Amino acid sequence: MKKVLTIGAAVAVSGTLAYSAEAASHTVDTGDTLWDLAQENNTSVESIKTSNDLSSGIIMPGQVLEIGGEEKAEEKAEEKAEEKDETAEEGLYTIKAGDTLFEIAQQFNVTVSDLKAWNNLSSDLIFEGKTITVSGENAEQAPAVEAPQVEEEQEPAQKNEADSQSQQEEQAAAEQQSREAAAEERAAAERAEQEEKQQAKTEKQSTSANSSDQNWGALAQCESGGNSSVVSSNGLYHGLYQFDVQTWKSVGGSGLPSQTSAAEQTKRAQILFDQRGSQPWPVCGSRL
Repeated sequence: MKKVLTIGAAVAVSGTLAYSAEAASHTVDTGDTLWDLAQENNTSVESIKTSNDLSSGIIMPGQVLEIGGEEKAEEKAEEKAEEKDETAEEGLYTIKAGDTLFEIAQQFNVTVSDLKAWNNLSSDLIFEGKTITVSGENAEQAPAVEAPQVEEEQEPAQKNEADSQSQQEEQAAAEQQSREAAAEERAAAERAEQEEKQQAKTEKQSTSANSSDQNWGALAQCESGGNSSVVSSNGLYHGLYQFDVQTWKSVGGSGLPSQTSAAEQTKRAQILFDQRGSQPWPVCGSRL
């Protein structure tokens, strides 16, 4: 243990030495306790606590304590008593470092619940330098103790978190709507493209049916009444231009003419016309 003793000058009294009641300074070492220090210095734990304004029995290595000055301890006790009397008369108390509501309540013979009610406290947390009322008579005049700064900061933090979550949800909803709109646009574009292709195919077929100088519509009307699937009563002649199966196959047709499209039949009729003119249609060929 490290000790630095400040001892008053010794004076001779009746042949013995007497020492002034000055306090000794002690630097707290690891393992020290107030009880050990009190025993070593012939004093009490309460005296050490009073001399050093300690609110509890906790001490830390390196902390410097005044030990042994009974007169000084008594003076401090008297000072605290005077402070208590003064504050008790006023009904107010200024919080000091290390104070707790329990200790203040004990000091002024009231309850913790009384202190909390008189000072509008929602918890046992108090702050150094704040003045609280310790008497019910001053409860109406008691200033409200400020809430912890941490709690004040938490509310906007929670609000910011809620705002951020709301913004994220709105953004997600907007992105979903955008994706759905894009999908609808793609589907509409695909439908339009299919319709254009179908229209082009129909126009191509119509153009193919009338691409030459011949009037194939008139010929078809004369031969079959314009019915692409008609078959003659004897079963030999098929479709718009009344092909027989042998002639149909000679111009590259497959299957039965009456089972193919009008465009296919017109295409084969054009090939036949290029090969043999209107001769295959002796009755209606003049319509071309």
